[in-house]
Amino acid sequence: MYPTFIRSGLFCFLFLLFSSAFSQEDEFNLKNASDYNNFIMKEMAEAVQKNLEYISLSVHSDEFELLESKRREVTQQIFQSKEKISNMPPLDGDTRLRDEAVETLAEYQHAFELDYKDVIGLKRKSKDSFEAMEAYWKAEDIAERKVNKATNRLRKAQQVYANKHNMKVLDSVGDDDLEKKMSKISAVNKYWREIYLGFFKVSKEYDLLWQVLSNGVLGPVDHQRKQVSKVAGAVLPFLKSKPGFNGDVEFRDQTINLLEYYQQVANIDFEKIVEVLGKKPTQEEIDLVNSIINKCNSDHERLVYNWNIASQDLFQKNVDKE
Repeated sequence: MYPTFIRSGLFCFLFLLFSSAFSQEDEFNLKNASDYNNFIMKEMAEAVQKNLEYISLSVHSDEFELLESKRREVTQQIFQSKEKISNMPPLDGDTRLRDEAVETLAEYQHAFELDYKDVIGLKRKSKDSFEAMEAYWKAEDIAERKVNKATNRLRKAQQVYANKHNMKVLDSVGDDDLEKKMSKISAVNKYWREIYLGFFKVSKEYDLLWQVLSNGVLGPVDHQRKQVSKVAGAVLPFLKSKPGFNGDVEFRDQTINLLEYYQQVANIDFEKIVEVLGKKPTQEEIDLVNSIINKCNSDHERLVYNWNIASQDLFQKNVDKE
């Protein structure tokens, strides 16, 4: 009874600072302090750009083979950047900037391999993976915190490095196009998660209601229908109080519509089913229960389709194609 669309978690990492602009064709003199810094930041930027491309593809495509191919590109880029930086010589005996960059990329690589490889499997498994979502997001949050902690250490190391070599580090925060894109992705993912978790709490109970019905026992069915109504009643006020994402309320409203439907089914349709279960039913009553079930299946399919489209649209409107 679950929707079939699962939105992957999206890692968004803190970006770094450049001491000067450079192009892809620039050659670097690793005995020069500015070039030394810029070589490291260039490799970091290439890894982040590959990640952004993967995120964009995951939003705009459901071709699993293509996603897996892009995932491998990201991990390869991270590995290559990490290797290039780790092979840099010390600059005047100082390796702190180099070592912090390698550590950051190592955390990046671990986080990506931990979560994004699992995302491909989650998208394949669809409804069977919902029970793993909470643990999955928890692992993602922990990995992301580690990456951002390592990145903050790298920022500090870069500032120490700049001070030591009398360099001015230009902070690209707010101006850099890549960082703006990553920040936007982070914001839309956070919003989606908040809405989705409310949906998940109710849909889990709703799914259980149909499982209990298959046993045909009055007590458990009546208990579970009341549980669906109770959980929906707790979640709906929160969702209705949420503003839209940059004014876009479609995903929120489609989620509300779906949860109100779950509550209606529990309060009205299953109350009738419980009445029938409580006695020896006539053929007319059996036909009534069957008609209720058929109508619920049809209505649910339509509402879930609308919910899936709204969920996809939320990301596709706010994550640029790369």
